[in-house]
Amino acid sequence: MKTPIDLLTSLTRGGLAGLLAVLALAGVVLFVVGAREVNTTPAQCATCHPTVTATWRQSQGHPAERVTCHECHAPHPELPHGLNLVAQLRDALIPERYRALDERVTPRCEACHEGIREAKEEQKKIIRINHQMHLVTGKNPASELLNMACLDCHRSIAHELGPGATNRPKMTGCFAGSCHVEDRNDTNCRRCHYQQLAEANPEVT
Repeated sequence: MKTPIDLLTSLTRGGLAGLLAVLALAGVVLFVVGAREVNTTPAQCATCHPTVTATWRQSQGHPAERVTCHECHAPHPELPHGLNLVAQLRDALIPERYRALDERVTPRCEACHEGIREAKEEQKKIIRINHQMHLVTGKNPASELLNMACLDCHRSIAHELGPGATNRPKMTGCFAGSCHVEDRNDTNCRRCHYQQLAEANPEVT
């Protein structure tokens, strides 16, 4: 029975070159798979952000079994985009350069929530939210476009559970600043809610 050394010494130059190519390819594949696993596992994020990661694992809006850190915070290049195709392929295979900036997260929201900019009512039929008005057509008192982004209302969508374990926007946020001034009264609950589920809260009038 031939030993591995005997098999290697009996290979032609072409056979040896083919074997080395296969081994090199296998090494690259194993490296990419390993690096991707390390760079996308929440355990890696938890080493620096233990509290944030723990809260995300309890998220009702973005449950841990369906949405992970890299899906929201890593760059998601769409090929081809620019001239550096090698960098784009690297980012696609081994996500890194994580960011929590609005301009990074908002496009990721819209990539998963397709058609949200055209939606005129909340799909779950709990509250009356016109996303199109907030994201596209809405204007401020000076008749300027609002130019709102997802995180303007859903800042804590994955990292902070509100009362009742919900990640929906808080009423105080809707009534902050110059937003919804005309709706600040305790008899106008049906303006935003399909049904009045609790007594009006005088603290948000």
